[in-house]
Amino acid sequence: METPPPWPRTERWPLPITTERLVIRLATHDDVSEIFETVDANRERLLPWMEWAETENLTIGQTHYTVERFIRDATQAVPVNLAMLICVRETNTLVGGTGLHDFKPATHQAETGYWVELDRQRIGSCTEAVTALTEACFRPQNEGGFGLRRMEIVCSADNPASARVAQKSGYEHEATHRAHRWVKGIGWSDTLIFGTTADTWTKP
Repeated sequence: METPPPWPRTERWPLPITTERLVIRLATHDDVSEIFETVDANRERLLPWMEWAETENLTIGQTHYTVERFIRDATQAVPVNLAMLICVRETNTLVGGTGLHDFKPATHQAETGYWVELDRQRIGSCTEAVTALTEACFRPQNEGGFGLRRMEIVCSADNPASARVAQKSGYEHEATHRAHRWVKGIGWSDTLIFGTTADTWTKP
């Protein structure tokens, strides 16, 4: 069997993604104020899991830089981080973030992460966003998707809310790396690896 060619990005990212309640889309400079305000209001809750919340988006000016980096990353053939906003469909109000990172073109895979503000927790918003993004990732490029083969979610074992989202979104717990990461305020923590593939994933 021949080795498959590397995954190529689509000419245009298959975004936005629309669900029953949400829109997942790329950020623009028009979003800077809302990104700063939403992150700042949720900063204490984002930590220690989202380490970037301690050093990024601390001011409006810094958030402009963050969004410029997002825009620049989105132009790359293989982005370091294809960041996306999670917004309410009816109002376009920002309520969280997700995206794709750790792209591995040789194996046609990527990793996703996520967060939502406190008011959107426990009503399925994060699961809805991750499920929709996963579906778009596995959809073939000729059908308007990313055309990926495998997706992963990586989180601390001390963050059960994140693990629940992974499982509710159709990802399976594949591995536990013992004492794998240092979590500020907690100490050494296990890392949980969740994964799924295009030929095994079932939409919840």
